[in-house]
Amino acid sequence: MPHYGAVMSDPRVWGADSLEWRPARFIHVVKDGSEAREEFRTPARGSFIAWSEGAADCPGRNFAQVEFVAAMVALFRGGWRVDPVRRDGESLDAARGRVLDLIENDSGAMLLLQMLHPERAPLVWKRK
Repeated sequence: MPHYGAVMSDPRVWGADSLEWRPARFIHVVKDGSEAREEFRTPARGSFIAWSEGAADCPGRNFAQVEFVAAMVALFRGGWRVDPVRRDGESLDAARGRVLDLIENDSGAMLLLQMLHPERAPLVWKRK
């Protein structure tokens, strides 16, 4: 079984900031004369395997992608942000680092790749 986290964060494919949340990496700006439009950038084969690939590809893949984008747009367009809950005396940057460490080092494959102890990284939604 491939290490999904390693495959989908390989800096050779995704860049030096491969662990940063940057949805724009999936958007390609196409210039057509004086016009510009955005298109979805399809990742290189084998570099994004969240839904598997090939004959065993997940049949709900397209629905899941659209549903995820719609949910994120609804949340973030509505003026919300999400931050980790800080421990006493912990800075926001330190809390983000702690959660990133949990994602990188305390995740594992059960049925799907998931954090083993998500209760260690509570999040809070706030209006901007």
